[in-house]
Amino acid sequence: MNEKSPALQDEDEAQDARVPESTGAPPRDELAELRRQNEELLTKLKYLQAEFENYRKRVDRDAATVVKFAHELLLSRLLPVVDEMDAAVAALDGEAGDGVRMVRDNLVKILQEVGLQEIPAKGRVFDPYEMDCIEQVPDPELKDGTVKAVVRKGFRLHDRVLRPAQVIVVKNRGETNG
Repeated sequence: MNEKSPALQDEDEAQDARVPESTGAPPRDELAELRRQNEELLTKLKYLQAEFENYRKRVDRDAATVVKFAHELLLSRLLPVVDEMDAAVAALDGEAGDGVRMVRDNLVKILQEVGLQEIPAKGRVFDPYEMDCIEQVPDPELKDGTVKAVVRKGFRLHDRVLRPAQVIVVKNRGETNG
């Protein structure tokens, strides 16, 4: 009943002869292509891992910088107070001067603990990155370009100039630097 006619049987046999039997393994070209794709994906993954690691390091570095300079605004607002304390210490004598000096020293100590440093200027060669020259004066005893006096102290927070020192610089006529 379910028998095929001889013509249909011959057609099925011809079709079976055209289709190779599957051995369960992909052809060589397909295997090579899969290996190439696998290598490509592994390379992309390695690049992504490296990019993510660089991103993580950059974020950590940026966060550390934010923390390091978080007090910058507050410190810059306290610098005039330090200036006023210095003026008060210079103006007062005796026990009153000692008390103000002690308060000033405590304030400066606290500011130094968070990274504030005074920029040394007097007697040094003028540095435009750390100092503002507000006046030039002749002085035959000092070399041209030397800071003769500090009008207002300069400060840096860690490695960043918070306020440049205002200085008076020696400028002898006719003398050249060097």
